[in-house]
Amino acid sequence: MQKFTRKEIFLKANTLNCVPIILQGHGVLIDLRNECSVAGRIDNADGHMNINLIEAVFIDRLQRQHAFEQFMVRERMIRQIHIPPHINITQEIRDWCESGCGRPKIKINKKRTFKEKRAQVKHKQILDEIAQKQK
Repeated sequence: MQKFTRKEIFLKANTLNCVPIILQGHGVLIDLRNECSVAGRIDNADGHMNINLIEAVFIDRLQRQHAFEQFMVRERMIRQIHIPPHINITQEIRDWCESGCGRPKIKINKKRTFKEKRAQVKHKQILDEIAQKQK
């Protein structure tokens, strides 16, 4: 699992920067700002929308194709990401948000401290005294 900064976690949860993360492992076509395109399979994406593609084909302005094993697209260069037709992206985003938006799970320490134990014992004693007075 990839480590994300707080800013990346915020961006993934509150913007559409989650789309490339959801599409990891799928083949996509990305239109770039300089009238070029790149097609490939998303290997990795971060919260800022930097995308690493594998088995990529870069298509320049003159429609010439150049093959690359790996290709990185920076966030500023992305104009549009074409979603594969077999993916229902609205449902995928809903499912992803319901599962916690990729936020790391917070581990809760189950071991009680001495202060908590003492407070619980005192609380139990007070409840027992109240129960005895009511009888």
